[in-house]
Amino acid sequence: MKKNDTIKLTESPRDAQQGLPNVIAPEKRAAYLNALLKVGFDVIDFGSFVSPKAVPQMAEQDKVLELADKSGSSSKLMVIVGNLRGGRDAALQQKVDIIGFPYSVSETFLMKNINSDQEKALLTIEGLQEICKNSDKTLRIFLSMAYGNPYNDPWSIDLLSQHIEILAGKGIKTITLADTIGIATDELIGEVYSTLLHRFPDHEFGLHIHTRPNEWQKKLEAAWDAGCRWYEGVLNGIGGCPMTGYELVGNLNTMHLLEFLKNKNAITKFSEEALNEAIRVGY
Repeated sequence: MKKNDTIKLTESPRDAQQGLPNVIAPEKRAAYLNALLKVGFDVIDFGSFVSPKAVPQMAEQDKVLELADKSGSSSKLMVIVGNLRGGRDAALQQKVDIIGFPYSVSETFLMKNINSDQEKALLTIEGLQEICKNSDKTLRIFLSMAYGNPYNDPWSIDLLSQHIEILAGKGIKTITLADTIGIATDELIGEVYSTLLHRFPDHEFGLHIHTRPNEWQKKLEAAWDAGCRWYEGVLNGIGGCPMTGYELVGNLNTMHLLEFLKNKNAITKFSEEALNEAIRVGY
């Protein structure tokens, strides 16, 4: 198994904001994004180009980007899209570095989340690859329902591996493994990472979990022990996916994540002063 000791962190205000009952004005979202850009995150998953009817909290992303100030920041900006139209809109934004797409081993979740199935989703991925190639962007795949399936669709680690093989055949080697509804146990997280890092030693697998307050530490320990070094979190641990049809559980709290990494003597490049300012500016 290949272990990468370089810590990579993604902060996801998008995942927080899309789960809120209210819509935050684009000016305030931009002010928060600008504060986060000074902290030192590798990637900031700040928004999405989707229909405002489906997710009104993500409307007016173009205005957020107009006000975004990337000067002096090493952080890359990522947006999520659910189709080629969103990909084309995102590609026109010079400040966007990464376009993310939510794939899944669950046909049911794909239909609930982006009104698609696996065949259409894989065609969309191919189209997004071409869009990214022509616009100097990077494509990142979110593999939802990576730790089980509550909709009675088939699920196993072997099935997960088969889908990763399909994605690898299309040149995809950077994948976020997402527990979208908080059903993963620490044992299963460890088993998934140990297996996938052994089978796909040249891939990078990120950890994106929704979890309850008393469960996060054991889950992080399991992922860490299995070799995971790429983590995604949300300051204050709020938000989640509104498309699941399940009661939301919180995102992994970034402050818990940083505490965990500090106890592991892991090296991060954060500005504590900027982090505290981002918390003050945030919602």
